[in-house]
Amino acid sequence: MNWQDIIAKAQDLATTPPSDPSHQIHLRVAVRSAYLAAYHALARSNADLLAGISDPERNRPDWLRAYHALGGDFSDQRLQGDYSNYPEAIRTFADTFLELHQQRLLADEDPWATFTAAEAQAWVERAADAINSFLSTDPKQRKSFALEILLRPPGSQEPED
Repeated sequence: MNWQDIIAKAQDLATTPPSDPSHQIHLRVAVRSAYLAAYHALARSNADLLAGISDPERNRPDWLRAYHALGGDFSDQRLQGDYSNYPEAIRTFADTFLELHQQRLLADEDPWATFTAAEAQAWVERAADAINSFLSTDPKQRKSFALEILLRPPGSQEPED
């Protein structure tokens, strides 16, 4: 999944005219898509850095395993750490990712939540900016970040069911 394509679709949705009967639905999907773009950009970056980046390698089970390592509850558990030792672009991405996750939850789960076109467009732009900055950072820093967010710290316990 290409994060740029998701952002482009989110931008289209965020500019739906208010006269459109589906206006609010489109704005909600735009906000949700901004989060989805950040999620897939992070997943692909992690997989590329940990398992290989050529197209044939992206079909290997280890690349797919790395891509899917984020899991559904990822943002609540792993991005709330202290990333002060990373470049600003990585710290900003982590903060933006968490904020996008909260907005996605609002868009998906709160039946009374509403968004303005300006709000939806701002979230989409913010996601695109954070992703671009994140992906332009030193791959070694991104790889270190990937390992930190994907692997449990030494001595930590598996969550109990």
